[in-house]
Amino acid sequence: MKFPLLAALLGLLAASRSYAQTEPQSDSAKAWKARLTAHITSNRFFPVEAGGQTGQAKVTFVIDRSGRLISRALAESTGSRPLDAAALEIVARAQPFPEPPSELKEDTFSFTVPIVFNGRQFQVPSSGLVLSRTGPALTESDAMAAWRKMVTEHVWRNRAFPPDAIGLKGDAGVTFVVDRSGKLILHALVESTGSPPLDAAALKMVERSEPFPKPPPEAKDDLQRVTVLMTLDGTYRPWIEDEAKVKAKINNVCRGC
Repeated sequence: MKFPLLAALLGLLAASRSYAQTEPQSDSAKAWKARLTAHITSNRFFPVEAGGQTGQAKVTFVIDRSGRLISRALAESTGSRPLDAAALEIVARAQPFPEPPSELKEDTFSFTVPIVFNGRQFQVPSSGLVLSRTGPALTESDAMAAWRKMVTEHVWRNRAFPPDAIGLKGDAGVTFVVDRSGKLILHALVESTGSPPLDAAALKMVERSEPFPKPPPEAKDDLQRVTVLMTLDGTYRPWIEDEAKVKAKINNVCRGC
Protein backbone atom coordinates (compact mmCIF):
# COMPACT_ATOMS: atom_id res chain seq x y z
CA MET A 1 0.00 0.00 0.00
CA LYS A 2 1.20 3.50 -0.78
CA PHE A 3 1.90 5.95 2.01
CA PRO A 4 -0.90 8.45 1.12
CA LEU A 5 -3.54 5.71 1.55
CA LEU A 6 -2.00 4.63 4.84
CA ALA A 7 -1.87 8.21 6.10
CA ALA A 8 -5.48 8.80 5.11
CA LEU A 9 -6.73 5.72 6.92
CA LEU A 10 -4.62 6.39 9.99
CA GLY A 11 -6.00 9.91 9.99
CA LEU A 12 -9.53 8.53 10.04
CA LEU A 13 -8.60 6.26 12.91
CA ALA A 14 -7.16 9.15 14.87
CA ALA A 15 -10.21 11.31 14.16
CA SER A 16 -12.56 8.58 15.40
CA ARG A 17 -11.10 8.76 18.91
CA SER A 18 -12.83 11.22 21.17
CA TYR A 19 -10.39 11.25 24.07
CA ALA A 20 -7.93 13.91 22.90
CA GLN A 21 -7.70 16.52 25.64
CA THR A 22 -7.03 20.22 25.53
CA GLU A 23 -3.36 21.04 25.25
CA PRO A 24 -1.83 22.70 28.33
CA GLN A 25 -1.43 26.46 28.06
CA SER A 26 0.77 27.24 31.05
CA ASP A 27 3.96 29.21 30.45
CA SER A 28 6.16 26.31 31.55
CA ALA A 29 4.40 23.90 29.19
CA LYS A 30 4.73 26.36 26.31
CA ALA A 31 8.42 26.86 27.12
CA TRP A 32 8.92 23.09 27.17
CA LYS A 33 7.31 22.77 23.75
CA ALA A 34 9.58 25.50 22.44
CA ARG A 35 12.63 23.67 23.82
CA LEU A 36 11.46 20.44 22.20
CA THR A 37 11.02 22.15 18.85
CA ALA A 38 14.46 23.75 19.03
CA HIS A 39 15.99 20.46 20.16
CA ILE A 40 14.54 18.55 17.19
CA THR A 41 15.55 21.30 14.77
CA SER A 42 19.14 21.28 16.06
CA ASN A 43 19.62 17.84 14.53
CA ARG A 44 21.22 18.56 11.15
CA PHE A 45 20.78 15.06 9.68
CA PHE A 46 19.81 15.05 6.02
CA PRO A 47 19.96 12.07 3.61
CA VAL A 48 22.31 12.51 0.66
CA GLU A 49 19.96 10.66 -1.67
CA ALA A 50 17.15 13.14 -0.89
CA GLY A 51 19.13 16.27 -1.77
CA GLY A 52 17.01 18.78 -3.66
CA GLN A 53 13.70 17.16 -2.72
CA THR A 54 10.93 19.04 -0.94
CA GLY A 55 7.96 17.90 1.11
CA GLN A 56 6.38 17.80 4.54
CA ALA A 57 6.17 14.76 6.81
CA LYS A 58 4.41 14.38 10.13
CA VAL A 59 5.83 12.07 12.76
CA THR A 60 3.96 10.92 15.86
CA PHE A 61 6.19 9.96 18.76
CA VAL A 62 5.93 9.14 22.46
CA ILE A 63 8.45 9.96 25.18
CA ASP A 64 8.57 9.23 28.90
CA ARG A 65 9.32 11.60 31.77
CA SER A 66 13.06 11.13 31.40
CA GLY A 67 12.93 12.22 27.74
CA ARG A 68 13.46 8.68 26.43
CA LEU A 69 11.87 7.89 23.08
CA ILE A 70 9.35 5.07 23.47
CA SER A 71 7.93 4.87 19.95
CA ARG A 72 7.65 6.76 16.69
CA ALA A 73 5.66 6.34 13.48
CA LEU A 74 5.03 8.19 10.26
CA ALA A 75 1.63 9.91 10.44
CA GLU A 76 1.86 11.76 7.11
CA SER A 77 4.15 10.95 4.20
CA THR A 78 6.09 13.35 1.98
CA GLY A 79 5.67 10.94 -0.91
CA SER A 80 9.43 10.36 -0.89
CA ARG A 81 10.82 7.33 0.92
CA PRO A 82 14.23 8.97 1.59
CA LEU A 83 12.51 12.01 3.12
CA ASP A 84 10.10 9.86 5.15
CA ALA A 85 13.04 7.83 6.48
CA ALA A 86 14.88 11.06 7.27
CA ALA A 87 11.89 12.40 9.24
CA LEU A 88 11.83 9.27 11.41
CA GLU A 89 15.60 9.40 11.85
CA ILE A 90 15.50 13.07 12.88
CA VAL A 91 13.14 12.23 15.73
CA ALA A 92 15.18 9.16 16.73
CA ARG A 93 18.43 11.15 16.86
CA ALA A 94 16.83 13.83 19.03
CA GLN A 95 16.62 11.63 22.10
CA PRO A 96 17.02 12.14 24.94
CA PHE A 97 14.49 14.96 24.77
CA PRO A 98 14.18 17.79 27.30
CA GLU A 99 12.32 16.57 30.39
CA PRO A 100 8.76 17.86 31.00
CA PRO A 101 8.00 20.42 33.72
CA SER A 102 6.96 19.06 37.10
CA GLU A 103 3.39 20.38 36.73
CA LEU A 104 2.73 17.80 34.01
CA LYS A 105 2.07 14.59 35.92
CA GLU A 106 1.71 12.06 33.11
CA ASP A 107 4.20 9.23 32.71
CA THR A 108 4.26 9.48 28.90
CA PHE A 109 3.64 12.24 26.38
CA SER A 110 2.50 11.89 22.78
CA PHE A 111 3.44 14.45 20.10
CA THR A 112 2.89 15.02 16.43
CA VAL A 113 5.58 17.10 14.74
CA PRO A 114 5.62 18.41 11.16
CA ILE A 115 9.02 18.35 9.45
CA VAL A 116 9.34 20.48 6.32
CA PHE A 117 12.11 19.60 3.86
CA ASN A 118 13.41 22.16 1.40
CA GLY A 119 16.45 21.35 -0.69
CA ARG A 120 19.13 20.24 1.75
CA GLN A 121 17.51 21.72 4.84
CA PHE A 122 14.53 21.02 7.05
CA GLN A 123 12.46 23.08 9.46
CA VAL A 124 10.02 22.41 12.27
CA PRO A 125 7.39 25.21 12.34
CA SER A 126 7.51 27.00 15.69
CA SER A 127 3.79 26.39 16.28
CA GLY A 128 3.71 22.97 14.66
CA LEU A 129 4.53 20.63 17.56
CA VAL A 130 1.28 19.28 19.01
CA LEU A 131 1.16 17.68 22.44
CA SER A 132 -1.67 15.32 23.37
CA ARG A 133 -1.81 14.90 27.10
CA THR A 134 -2.07 11.27 28.08
CA GLY A 135 -4.19 11.40 31.19
CA PRO A 136 -6.05 8.55 32.91
CA ALA A 137 -8.79 8.60 30.25
CA LEU A 138 -6.21 7.74 27.62
CA THR A 139 -4.67 4.84 29.47
CA GLU A 140 -4.98 1.73 27.35
CA SER A 141 -6.81 -1.14 29.03
CA ASP A 142 -4.86 -4.13 30.22
CA ALA A 143 -6.69 -6.25 27.65
CA MET A 144 -5.66 -4.01 24.75
CA ALA A 145 -2.07 -3.77 25.99
CA ALA A 146 -1.93 -7.56 26.26
CA TRP A 147 -3.38 -7.90 22.76
CA ARG A 148 -0.77 -5.57 21.24
CA LYS A 149 1.98 -7.56 22.95
CA MET A 150 0.43 -10.79 21.62
CA VAL A 151 0.30 -9.36 18.08
CA THR A 152 3.96 -8.28 18.22
CA GLU A 153 5.03 -11.73 19.39
CA HIS A 154 2.83 -13.32 16.73
CA VAL A 155 4.56 -11.31 14.00
CA TRP A 156 8.00 -12.22 15.29
CA ARG A 157 7.15 -15.93 15.26
CA ASN A 158 6.50 -15.59 11.52
CA ARG A 159 9.98 -14.34 10.72
CA ALA A 160 11.99 -15.86 7.89
CA PHE A 161 15.37 -14.56 6.82
CA PRO A 162 15.96 -14.05 3.07
CA PRO A 163 19.04 -15.93 1.76
CA ASP A 164 20.19 -12.90 -0.22
CA ALA A 165 20.42 -10.83 2.99
CA ILE A 166 22.89 -13.02 4.90
CA GLY A 167 25.52 -10.73 6.38
CA LEU A 168 23.21 -7.70 6.43
CA LYS A 169 21.67 -6.04 9.47
CA GLY A 170 19.12 -3.27 9.89
CA ASP A 171 16.17 -1.90 11.87
CA ALA A 172 12.76 -1.85 10.20
CA GLY A 173 9.36 -0.57 11.24
CA VAL A 174 6.05 -1.72 9.80
CA THR A 175 2.68 -0.14 10.55
CA PHE A 176 -0.39 -2.21 9.77
CA VAL A 177 -4.14 -2.13 10.33
CA VAL A 178 -6.30 -5.14 11.25
CA ASP A 179 -10.06 -5.50 11.68
CA ARG A 180 -11.99 -7.23 14.47
CA SER A 181 -11.62 -10.62 12.80
CA GLY A 182 -7.82 -10.32 12.68
CA LYS A 183 -7.75 -9.68 8.93
CA LEU A 184 -4.92 -7.55 7.57
CA ILE A 185 -6.41 -4.45 5.94
CA LEU A 186 -3.20 -2.70 4.90
CA HIS A 187 0.43 -2.41 5.86
CA ALA A 188 3.38 -0.20 4.98
CA LEU A 189 7.04 0.24 5.79
CA VAL A 190 7.51 3.29 8.01
CA GLU A 191 11.19 2.76 8.78
CA SER A 192 13.58 1.30 6.22
CA THR A 193 16.67 -0.78 6.92
CA GLY A 194 18.28 0.65 3.79
CA SER A 195 18.37 -2.86 2.32
CA PRO A 196 15.60 -3.93 -0.12
CA PRO A 197 15.88 -7.64 0.88
CA LEU A 198 15.59 -6.78 4.59
CA ASP A 199 12.69 -4.37 3.98
CA ALA A 200 10.90 -7.05 1.97
CA ALA A 201 11.49 -9.56 4.78
CA ALA A 202 9.92 -7.16 7.31
CA LEU A 203 6.80 -6.73 5.19
CA LYS A 204 6.59 -10.48 4.55
CA MET A 205 6.67 -11.14 8.30
CA VAL A 206 3.49 -9.11 8.68
CA GLU A 207 1.83 -10.72 5.64
CA ARG A 208 2.58 -14.23 6.91
CA SER A 209 1.07 -13.36 10.29
CA GLU A 210 -2.48 -13.11 8.94
CA PRO A 211 -4.88 -13.91 10.51
CA PHE A 212 -3.83 -11.97 13.58
CA PRO A 213 -5.15 -12.54 17.10
CA LYS A 214 -8.58 -10.92 17.33
CA PRO A 215 -8.77 -7.65 19.28
CA PRO A 216 -10.53 -7.98 22.66
CA PRO A 217 -14.16 -6.86 23.10
CA GLU A 218 -12.82 -3.74 24.89
CA ALA A 219 -11.52 -2.40 21.55
CA LYS A 220 -13.52 0.73 20.78
CA ASP A 221 -12.75 0.83 17.05
CA ASP A 222 -13.41 -1.67 14.28
CA LEU A 223 -9.91 -1.08 12.90
CA GLN A 224 -6.79 -1.28 15.03
CA ARG A 225 -3.38 0.17 14.12
CA VAL A 226 -0.19 -1.53 15.26
CA THR A 227 3.44 -0.54 14.65
CA VAL A 228 6.11 -3.19 15.05
CA LEU A 229 9.78 -2.23 15.17
CA MET A 230 12.21 -5.06 14.48
CA THR A 231 15.91 -5.70 14.08
CA LEU A 232 16.81 -8.06 11.24
CA ASP A 233 20.31 -9.40 11.80
CA GLY A 234 21.81 -11.53 9.06
CA THR A 235 25.12 -11.61 10.93
CA TYR A 236 23.54 -13.53 13.82
CA ARG A 237 25.02 -17.02 13.82
CA PRO A 238 21.76 -19.02 14.22
CA TRP A 239 20.33 -17.37 11.07
CA ILE A 240 23.35 -18.47 9.06
CA GLU A 241 23.30 -21.97 10.53
CA ASP A 242 19.58 -22.35 9.82
CA GLU A 243 20.10 -21.23 6.24
CA ALA A 244 22.95 -23.75 5.84
CA LYS A 245 20.69 -26.55 7.15
CA VAL A 246 17.97 -25.59 4.65
CA LYS A 247 20.46 -25.62 1.77
CA ALA A 248 21.81 -29.02 2.91
CA LYS A 249 18.32 -30.47 2.97
CA ILE A 250 17.62 -29.14 -0.52
CA ASN A 251 20.88 -30.58 -1.84
CA ASN A 252 20.11 -33.97 -0.29
CA VAL A 253 16.68 -33.99 -1.91
CA CYS A 254 18.14 -33.03 -5.26
CA ARG A 255 20.77 -35.79 -5.08
CA GLY A 256 18.01 -38.29 -4.51
CA CYS A 257 16.02 -37.11 -7.54
